[in-house]
Amino acid sequence: MAVLNPPRTLPGLGRAIVNYLLDTRRSLTENDLVDAFKPDGVNPGAEAAGGMKNTISSLRAINVLETASDGTLRLGAQVPTPKSPFDAGAFRRLLQVRVFDLSRDGNVWATQPGDGHTSGARDLNRALAWLMAQDALGQPLSWTDNVQRLQAEQFGTTHESWAIVNDTRWLAASRWIVALGLATPSVMRDRAGIVPLPVAAVADALRTIPAERIPLSDLLARIGNALPVLHGGSMRSGLVSLLGADPDPGINAHCADSSVGQALRILEERGRIRFETLPDAHGIRLSRFDAARRTHAIVQGGGEK
Repeated sequence: MAVLNPPRTLPGLGRAIVNYLLDTRRSLTENDLVDAFKPDGVNPGAEAAGGMKNTISSLRAINVLETASDGTLRLGAQVPTPKSPFDAGAFRRLLQVRVFDLSRDGNVWATQPGDGHTSGARDLNRALAWLMAQDALGQPLSWTDNVQRLQAEQFGTTHESWAIVNDTRWLAASRWIVALGLATPSVMRDRAGIVPLPVAAVADALRTIPAERIPLSDLLARIGNALPVLHGGSMRSGLVSLLGADPDPGINAHCADSSVGQALRILEERGRIRFETLPDAHGIRLSRFDAARRTHAIVQGGGEK
């Protein structure tokens, strides 16, 4: 079971499905859910329920949902039952935990036989790791404008070995990357696509960091550990090993990764984090366009001891 292969998977619909299951007072099968979200007579086309069914399939793949022995759907065993319905932020963080489950998926770049190559979130994580290694300060990413070309240049192989093998999986990946807080849709009128700008996801990672001064290198390592498709994370490291080099221009300029660096600069403007430059400490430029080197960071509010 894969995440990207159901072509009409809609992660935004996932929160409504999960909250409906939490709120209902009876056990529901997949067909019961489809009937509830698409009653008879509403869009009677043969594929009308495809988005619903594909989304349930994707949520099962990452263990947000599971099917009980009696055929009913329930929360996955590793999903704690919330005290109240999931809001957008809480559900995004749940998706992050379930997608980035290293114990389930292992090395996503190691080829597995048959369906094992795309099981769990392996196919999605390969797509995310590659997308997040692209230039956040460059052109928005879209299938026809640059995603195909960049993969051909970086992988140097036929499309079967690419992180995103076709436009159908690209459409699914472009929905999931936004739902996970790792990217934002382009606001450029003449440039459709997504920008690998993980502001929401990095802010989520900062929630686990105490409000204290820490070396910037340690902060970047913690972010990579929480979000392993970003620089410093194991999935990104696997991609770099496969390609032989890191594609990100920021890393090549001996700065922070362009996606993470830009996200941190935005969060600094929002007052979520503050940076300092202390003498006799190793400094890091957040962007290849910055002259200043930062050595330490202080997370502002929301950090957990």
